[in-house]
Amino acid sequence: MSTYIFILGKEPELSKAELAARYPTLKFLSEASEFVMMKLSDDFNQQEFNHLGGQIKAGKVFAKTNKKELISLIADYLLADHDSGKLNYGLSVHGWPEKNLRFLLLGLKKEFKTRGVSSRFANQAFKNISTAQHKGLAGGLEILVCKELSDFYLAEVVAVQDIDSYSKRDYKKPFRDMKVGMLPPKLAQIMINLTGSDGVIWDPFCGGGTLIMEGLLMGHDMIGSDINEKILKGAKQNVEWLKKEFDVKGKVDLFAHDATRMVPDKSFDAVCFEGYLGPPQGQLKPKKELADVLGELTKLYYLFFDSLKTADFKGPIVIGLPFFRVKEGEIFLNEMIHGVRLMGFKKELDLKYARQDQLVGRHILRFRL
Repeated sequence: MSTYIFILGKEPELSKAELAARYPTLKFLSEASEFVMMKLSDDFNQQEFNHLGGQIKAGKVFAKTNKKELISLIADYLLADHDSGKLNYGLSVHGWPEKNLRFLLLGLKKEFKTRGVSSRFANQAFKNISTAQHKGLAGGLEILVCKELSDFYLAEVVAVQDIDSYSKRDYKKPFRDMKVGMLPPKLAQIMINLTGSDGVIWDPFCGGGTLIMEGLLMGHDMIGSDINEKILKGAKQNVEWLKKEFDVKGKVDLFAHDATRMVPDKSFDAVCFEGYLGPPQGQLKPKKELADVLGELTKLYYLFFDSLKTADFKGPIVIGLPFFRVKEGEIFLNEMIHGVRLMGFKKELDLKYARQDQLVGRHILRFRL
């Protein structure tokens, strides 16, 4: 077992929840606003990291130290396997103001010169290394410098978000429909991980199939349904494209179904979906103008949970409900959530996912009967 640092995504609590669900037998060794540390098996690699949607980078810890020893320890580590030629590297700091990079980078440059080593750091304008810049390190290493209280943890980056693959899956798939919402692949991965299930997953509002696609890539057999047969046809096109482009082998069953009616006679271990988010919101409105939308969505999801209750489904249910930014603040489908809990469903998780400029965000919840 080795200690790893995970640099969290833009919604840190959601990123932490994903790790806790993906690795339920492990505990966080520490938690900070930007990163967490966990012990994992020594073979943790990029392939496993690709199944995590809420993490930006992962690094394998090689030292715990104080500020005074930082530069010498980083230099020793970078030179350990360096043979000849110019040494390429990058640094990123977390839990510590980014302005400290100047001190570290210039200090390292001086240290390497003293040791007679020609070096080049990849940091531009003394800023952290982005995932795109990491790809351009030309065989060099990126070192994470993570501060917790008075301690510093040093880690070699072993995995980063594959932004090119995410972009391809999001924008190059044959069917995209802005009218039915655009679930980001990263969020789909997070939601799938939040189920904690290794088995078959049913998406009863599959739309264009983003969650189905991500589930297949993560090794799940997937079941998807939607009331709109035209959109379902698009989902099938996307799945066929995925199989060709990414050599996916998992099983998938896509069919037309009204999610408010009886649960289909299919075998599945978890339910995971982002459903209808309501009509697009072009401007900030007062709460009263969304009363009809809230009523429609409340009825839709209440009927869906009623069907699960009737079927006595005991597995995890991870859902992305809409919440709305209005002039008075934020409003959620609280009436529906209250009704679902009265049915006997326990709420295990309650988090949010949204950009600052979005009028409609995602309310991520996990229920279990």
